[in-house]
Amino acid sequence: MMNLVSLKLWQFLNKLGVDRPIFFTILARGWGAGAGLLTIFFLAKFISPEEQGYYYTFNSIIALQVFAELGLNYAIVQFASHEMAHLTWSTDGRLLGDPKSKRRLQSLVHFTLIWFSVAGLLLIAILLPLGLYFFGVISSQNSSDMAIAAPWIFVVVFASINLIITAAVAVLEGCGKVEEMAILRLAQTISSSVLVWTVLSLGGHLYALVANSLIVTLLGIVWLWGNYKTFFKDLLVHRSELTGMNWRNEIWPFQWRIAISWMSGYLSFQIFNPLLFATYGPVVAGRMGMSLQIVGAMNGLAITWITTKTPTYGKLIAQKELKKLDSLFNRGLKQSFLTLFAGVSLGLTLLWYLETFVPRYSERILPFNLMTCLCIAALANHVSGAQGAYLRSYKKDPLMPLSVISGVAISILSAISIPRYGADGAVISYLFVVLVIGLIFGTLIFVKKRYEYSHE
Repeated sequence: MMNLVSLKLWQFLNKLGVDRPIFFTILARGWGAGAGLLTIFFLAKFISPEEQGYYYTFNSIIALQVFAELGLNYAIVQFASHEMAHLTWSTDGRLLGDPKSKRRLQSLVHFTLIWFSVAGLLLIAILLPLGLYFFGVISSQNSSDMAIAAPWIFVVVFASINLIITAAVAVLEGCGKVEEMAILRLAQTISSSVLVWTVLSLGGHLYALVANSLIVTLLGIVWLWGNYKTFFKDLLVHRSELTGMNWRNEIWPFQWRIAISWMSGYLSFQIFNPLLFATYGPVVAGRMGMSLQIVGAMNGLAITWITTKTPTYGKLIAQKELKKLDSLFNRGLKQSFLTLFAGVSLGLTLLWYLETFVPRYSERILPFNLMTCLCIAALANHVSGAQGAYLRSYKKDPLMPLSVISGVAISILSAISIPRYGADGAVISYLFVVLVIGLIFGTLIFVKKRYEYSHE
């Protein structure tokens, strides 16, 4: 009876475009979105508005790790998925099939581990002093400042270790283990949320961020070693005289475009908190940070319909199944956009209720009018992000120049408007650039390039 119910449930979900990878990714991001709302309660109850500002500005500065990753994680998924068109998984956890494809994948894994090991060390060497200087504690000895310095040090160290874990996850996703990596992320998300709430309720303050980084890192290590040590051992010790993947000639021409897009994305999404923190202090930065987290969680949940299919996009392109590719993408974009629209509508309704009846909690985020602007920007960004994922599946990134222009434009407009208009200036600048440059010009490029790529 239970098997029949389970079968009917999966059949219903499949009609909605929800397969197992999407289902578990939705669970992880759905939990993240719901847990994010509950975290607002814990932050409002257990830490001050000033500490909330530090909480979110920590995250914004840690996000500088995109300058160490340089887009390699995304490139890994794309290149691994193309090689998997000629490989299959064995029952003992190794890859079987075309020796040339396996050798190319092996060289990709070798290069990836070296890259992210070096990147992790650079992250510690650069972000530790940068953060201490920015938060004004590098030469301070009073206890309140040390309560900021110690958590920052731990967060940076764990973030550097987690770089290697995320790279291993990217390899496995590219090799078709999307569902399994979604389950890992679900476990990480649930565990980290519960631990953050516990630490906050026990008076741990900013150490909640340390707890979050610690549990995510430990779970990643245990999960990967417990389930995929045979896979990585086989690739790391495998000997072959065949030619491997050439990073300079194959990966880098694609990777550097992703890197610039992601660095531009930092300027587009993470620049507000440090600017507001430096100009108006931690309270205003905290409100902006929490607002961006809420909107980002909803967008992250909705984009699941696209991101879980990017390895499949790569396979279909390698197999010249372009009609199936377009059908899969169009269906996923429609489903994901409607999901996000429903989410922002519900979120704005809830915010109106809080502002009207429970203002103590709504005061921790931006007011209704600015949140509406952020939600509109999220819808536009969602379309642009989906279009970019589709085009990058061809191992090209024609939207990269727009990402650069958008990032620079948002940074300049924010630097000009924030000192005078505060969060209002940041949000309006962001919305203007996202709509005009990202959505309008991005869609024009998408239509043109999709036609060109399909006729090559």
